[in-house]
Amino acid sequence: MSLFSTHNPASGDTLKTYQHLTWEQAEKVLHQAATDFQVWRKTSLAERALILTKLAGLLREHKAEFAQIMQQEMGKLIAEGKAEVEKCAVTCEFYAKEAAQMLAPQKATSSPYAHAEVSFQPLGVIFSIMPWNFPLWQVIRFAAPALMAGNVIVLKHADLTAGTAEIIDKIFAGLTDKIKLLRNLPLDHEVSAQVIADRNVQGVTFTGSSRGGKAVAIEAAKNLKKIVLELGGSDAYLILPDADLQAAAKSCAKVRLVNCGQSCVAGKRFFVHESVASEFLKYFTEAMKGADLAPLASARFKKQIVEQVEKLKAWGGKVTLGGTAPQMPGAFYPATIVVFEKHQPEVHGEEIFGPVASVFIVKSTDEALQLANSSPYGLGGGIFTQDIQRGKEIVEKELQAGFVVVNDFVKSDAGIPFGGIKESGYGRELGHFGILEFVNVKTVAVAGVQK
Repeated sequence: MSLFSTHNPASGDTLKTYQHLTWEQAEKVLHQAATDFQVWRKTSLAERALILTKLAGLLREHKAEFAQIMQQEMGKLIAEGKAEVEKCAVTCEFYAKEAAQMLAPQKATSSPYAHAEVSFQPLGVIFSIMPWNFPLWQVIRFAAPALMAGNVIVLKHADLTAGTAEIIDKIFAGLTDKIKLLRNLPLDHEVSAQVIADRNVQGVTFTGSSRGGKAVAIEAAKNLKKIVLELGGSDAYLILPDADLQAAAKSCAKVRLVNCGQSCVAGKRFFVHESVASEFLKYFTEAMKGADLAPLASARFKKQIVEQVEKLKAWGGKVTLGGTAPQMPGAFYPATIVVFEKHQPEVHGEEIFGPVASVFIVKSTDEALQLANSSPYGLGGGIFTQDIQRGKEIVEKELQAGFVVVNDFVKSDAGIPFGGIKESGYGRELGHFGILEFVNVKTVAVAGVQK
């Protein structure tokens, strides 16, 4: 068993020390989860909905507690933390209301049988490996549909937000009387691999870096486990000459700085036509300057951002705002803009997890699309233009990503599927498609009556 600690990124102070579980300890929990699954899978959708509605209420009751611990552990602004809790509660209520319809059996329109239909049955224990940047939302956006489908969950949260994970575990402990639907296990990588391999685990969901996702995918593939991956991103936004530049700049600043820029689906690369670049940059700089930023989640992330900005400069980028870490305690880094006037292929493979925007001045929409699509990532992205139909055609047919928007930025929501392509992962969370990721799509057929 190894020890690890959480730290306040604003001061560097140690908050609490924890201990990873051994495989023997984790194995016992997996057996308990598998036993509870046998009970939960037989509960009606109506009963599950009541439990999920109760969960929404408990999340709201603990809203202030969650916001405080998230600020202490990873620097999130209190207002952002409370908004995250509310989003989770709304998502629970959404699936409590909609899951029965989403999981309703579907009659086959053609088959060699007298009757055939498709039913959706739960898989079992799902191992959920979640990150620190949205420490409640990342858990609930998977858990709500998975639970309504009849699965139970074993959670390995990021060490950095172990205190948040403890509160999640505490809430689930009080959710039902006889069984526990989610169990939090502080695990190291070695024991996590053993959990993936365990026969009691039927599926794995991972949100995190592309490098981490590849490692988890290998373990899941070795053991033939269903897996969903939501990985890194370097989302591209195109600003066309006819765009409302002031509105576009405000949206681009907001999507770049959400959660201090520490979001897989944050806008990171902005492609602006040369004819409007000067005006857009004026508005964009104003919006970036005016942002209220929390610290980065840890000192090591600050160090990484400093190194990445130096790389951007070496690749020909010109820093027009920020770009220098303040000489003060804590993991603070300012809103930064780096402008590229020439094509630099290396930039498009770099994911910058912090408040640094790369702006590329282009001569045409075709050039912007070519550069945007040259990234190994494909999570989200969008376009700003007053020609709505043209904008929709461009993002739908030309921009390579799992979630694309016109005149706004990507926002995950319970009602619509979320996920990426290429090195941003595969599978979907949320919406109707999200609830079907961890079910057995079972064909049930009945022969004609024998005379």
